[in-house]
Formats: sequence, structure tokens, C-alpha cells
Amino acid sequence: MISLSGDSPELTGYSGNGGYSLGLSGEIGITKDIKLMLQPNYSSYGTMIGYDIGEEELKDSLELDVSYYRLPVLAKFEALNDYTYFISGLDFGYLNDAKYTDVNQTIEEKDISDSFQEFDLAAVFGAGVKIPVSYFIASAEVRYSQSLLNLSSNVPEVQFNSLPSRFRFSGFQIIANLSYKF
Repeated sequence: MISLSGDSPELTGYSGNGGYSLGLSGEIGITKDIKLMLQPNYSSYGTMIGYDIGEEELKDSLELDVSYYRLPVLAKFEALNDYTYFISGLDFGYLNDAKYTDVNQTIEEKDISDSFQEFDLAAVFGAGVKIPVSYFIASAEVRYSQSLLNLSSNVPEVQFNSLPSRFRFSGFQIIANLSYKF
């Protein structure tokens, strides 16, 4: 669950809303136990921006939906007879769009892409398990991703006022793969 993190405005908090990624994965063997992984994908994730207005229900909270074209470049370290592995690397992202609406969807969805930098760079690390199934390999993996760059455009004319002047995306991802070994 990737979520916004950063210097939130006073009485404001962020929480993850979940999301999805669709893409391809390829590996190039460097040694028997080390592989270079490339995983071009389209990723979409959301964040809830909640305001503490002194009431139990957050009537004026916002949902932020952001999508990126991403290219993780990862080193994969095989372990325990090739059934488990560890990954680490960089994830390059290009902003597709960023939109928000209120949680009750009483206002029309608005594009706030101009409030974001176009490029993102994240550090990624994680672990996974592989299970051979006939000609395929099923795998499940847990990753932590942390943006390294400030994603705010810092342009006052276009800055969405519910976003801080410094923010990043961070959080855990659960990934399932089905691969065919050539």
C-alpha cells in the first residue's frame, strides 16, 4: 500500500488507499545466484487526505489518485535452493496523472498533475518466494518502496493547497507473478 508521506499541513493526515500495477518482468542472469530484473509497468495508487475538523466523521477528506509509468531496475539474489530471493534496486517513474475528489464524491474529479514533478526515483527492497508449477513459476513478493525525490512541483500558482511543499510516496507492495521460463 503506497501512500503519500511528507510534511503534512496542520491537522491533516495521510493514509493509503491501495492500488495496482500491471506490467512485464524480465531477468538477465549475471551469475548463477544473481540476476538483473527489469519490470516496466503501469502503477496506480491512492491516498486519503484526512482533516481533523473536530468531528468524528471526516466530511471534508479527499481522495488522491496518482498513476505512473514505472521501470524498476533490480538486483535479484537467489537463496535457499532457488525457492526464495531478495531484491534491491531503483524504481524510475514518469507521472501519468494525478487527480483528487472528496470522499463522498460530491465534487467533480480535478486534475492536479501540475502540482507534481514529472519524474520520480524510488529505492526498493524486498523478498519473495518461488514455486515451480509445470512450465511456469509462480512467485509472491513483498517490497518496500521509498521515493528519494521531492515530488512537489513547488510552483505556487499550480500547487494544490492540500499537498505539502515537500512530499514523497512510500509503502509496502505485495506482488504476485506467473512466469514462463524460456
